[in-house]
Amino acid sequence: MRGRGCRLGAGVVALALATVGLSAAPAGAAARAPRIVSLSFDDERVSQGVVGDLLAARHLHGTFFVISRSVDTGDDPESMTWAQIHRLALQGNEIGGHTRTHPHLPTLDRAHQTAEICGGRRDLLARGYHPTVFAYPYGEFNATSEAVVRRCGFALGRAAWGGPETVPPADRYAVRTLRNVEASDTVAALEAQTTQAKPGQWLNYVFHDIGPPTQGPGADEYRITTKDFTAFLDWLVRQRRAGTVLVRTVGAVAG
Repeated sequence: MRGRGCRLGAGVVALALATVGLSAAPAGAAARAPRIVSLSFDDERVSQGVVGDLLAARHLHGTFFVISRSVDTGDDPESMTWAQIHRLALQGNEIGGHTRTHPHLPTLDRAHQTAEICGGRRDLLARGYHPTVFAYPYGEFNATSEAVVRRCGFALGRAAWGGPETVPPADRYAVRTLRNVEASDTVAALEAQTTQAKPGQWLNYVFHDIGPPTQGPGADEYRITTKDFTAFLDWLVRQRRAGTVLVRTVGAVAG
């Protein structure tokens, strides 16, 4: 399985003021502030091809983090194609960077981290995308990784654990997420992660495969069934109507 998984700019501040209502707001208003939910999809897994239509039908958008040298190479049958990724982008979804080959970044020196991180961004730019957000492979990074992500032109680096995040986050190049979604997670458990968060917090849900469970040795635990994923999206829509949740791409929160 490839993926397990400071100060912000004016965009984040504006979001916090305009949609979250935390700054200079009465205590009662802060208590009613909606939770911000981002739906992240790592590794451009082929099973994620169903996600675009499910999101579009509900007027939702997600962020898809792409391993640029896994696409259309013939070496990775589990990867979406550029045509599929382009369709996701046309549907209003965000395309983010996830390196060229998904290495363990802290094991690499600065030059090799730069080749992976900046190189992956250049590959996406060459395809017509303008990625501003980055996800660390396996959620692993060090101080060099953070510095390289910033220098390569990304506005944000996303980890793969840590729980709910604040707006703005303590470190925009080490943004926390909820634990990666696993096959053992129920819809009720996913819902509870949102309802138990404090008003105004930012919850990054990280998905990998969407589809039927796998069995036997090597079974993929980082998976949610299409039925459960759809049920969770429908719940988010109901919460959005009630004013308790805002669903935003990672970049929309980062500004």
